[in-house]
Amino acid sequence: MRIRQATGSDMERIMEIEENAFIPYIRETYQTFDSRMKTFPEGFLVLEDDKGAVQGYFSSELWDELPNNNKVFILDHEIAKVHKPDGKVLYISSYALMSGLRGKGLGRLFFRECLRQVRKAAPQIAEIVLIVSQEWGAAHHIYEDLGFKTIRQIPGFFPSDIIPGGADGIVMIKTVEDL
Repeated sequence: MRIRQATGSDMERIMEIEENAFIPYIRETYQTFDSRMKTFPEGFLVLEDDKGAVQGYFSSELWDELPNNNKVFILDHEIAKVHKPDGKVLYISSYALMSGLRGKGLGRLFFRECLRQVRKAAPQIAEIVLIVSQEWGAAHHIYEDLGFKTIRQIPGFFPSDIIPGGADGIVMIKTVEDL
């Protein structure tokens, strides 16, 4: 497996991974991923298998600071409105692996290596923040194991087929000293 910066030729496969990993209500669009890739290419990485097939992606952006409110946490948001090239907060906007690779420990390694590569490209990063659905227990566990701490919840943030009114979004953060 190899991690590299995503390119436009990866978009079809990235969209397949998105469809494989998320229910329709929370899938992000081609346009959103294309904009993220063009705005912060160093923060959009893919995982390739030994045959060169993309099996996962990691999308992120830089913010000046962690907002005190939840208004910035919007699914399918436009990166150009919030990304700051010299920002000190890394926001992980999306991350997924094909289902056949999940549950084998690869997700944790991919995530950790993506953080390392993005921090190398943007050494000013002081904090890393993400949002995870209350339904995604395995992902939540990975983030906790990596030192992320819950700082707040956003009621009903994620549409859900299981939870009436939607699943809560759990906002998690870690400082780079904790890496």
